[in-house]
Amino acid sequence: MYKRIIALILINNGIVCRTRNFQPDYMYSDEFIDGKYFDEIICIDVSQVRTDKSHSLFLEAIEKIMEHSQLPLAIGGGIKSIEDIKRYRKFGADRYVINQTEADSDTFVEKAIKEFGKSSIISSLNHWGNLTYSNGVNTNKVLQQRVHQIFNNRGSELLLNSVERDGTLLGFDNANAETIANTYDLPLIISGGVGRWSHIFDTLQIENIEAVCTSNIYHFTTKTISTWRSEVMSKGGNVRIV
Repeated sequence: MYKRIIALILINNGIVCRTRNFQPDYMYSDEFIDGKYFDEIICIDVSQVRTDKSHSLFLEAIEKIMEHSQLPLAIGGGIKSIEDIKRYRKFGADRYVINQTEADSDTFVEKAIKEFGKSSIISSLNHWGNLTYSNGVNTNKVLQQRVHQIFNNRGSELLLNSVERDGTLLGFDNANAETIANTYDLPLIISGGVGRWSHIFDTLQIENIEAVCTSNIYHFTTKTISTWRSEVMSKGGNVRIV
C-alpha cells in the first residue's frame, strides 16, 4: 500500500488562505495545485463566523479546485451534525473530517460512524507540542491521553495537526507523531510544518504514518509537489508512481 501526499486546503469565507493566521491568498488559482501529483485533497472551512453565505462560498471554492481533479475529496470544518455530513455527501465528498480535540464531539463521532461507516470519517486533533490545542489556546490536556480516549471511537484515520509548526516550513512534529505511532495501532495523517521534500520522506518512514499533508507550500510555487514526489521516490520512499 502506497503512502500518500495530501493537499490540505484551508478556505476562509470562500478565499483559500495560509495556515499561519489564516492569511488570505488573493493570488491563488486552482492552477497552483497540480492534482496529478497529490493522492487526495482535504478542504477545511476555517471561517470564523459560519453563515449560509460563507457555506455557499466554501462550496464554490471547492468546485473551482476540483473542477479538473478526479482525486478523492475530504471536507471538514464546523461539522457538528449528521445533516452537515449529508450536505457534503450530496456535494460529492468521499470522506468527512471531524475535529475530536474536545470531548464533546465524541458522541457525534459515534453517531456519524454508525450512519456513514468508519471508513468515511477522518478524526482530527489539533496540538501544540504534546498538549491539545483548541480555540486558540493550549488546553493543558496531554495529546497522547486524548488519543487514548478516542482510540475505540474514531474515524478510520487520525489527522494530527501541529498548530505550533503550521506555516513555519521547519518540518513535521515527528517527536509526537512517532510517540503516538509507536503506542497505538492506528493509521495517522500528519500535518503542519513541511518545508522541503526530506520532511515528507522522513515522516513517511515512521510506521503507522500513512500520509502527510502539505498546505502553505503550493502558495509559492506550482512545481514543488512534482519535484518533491520525484525526490522521495528516488530515495526509496513508498509513494505512488506518477
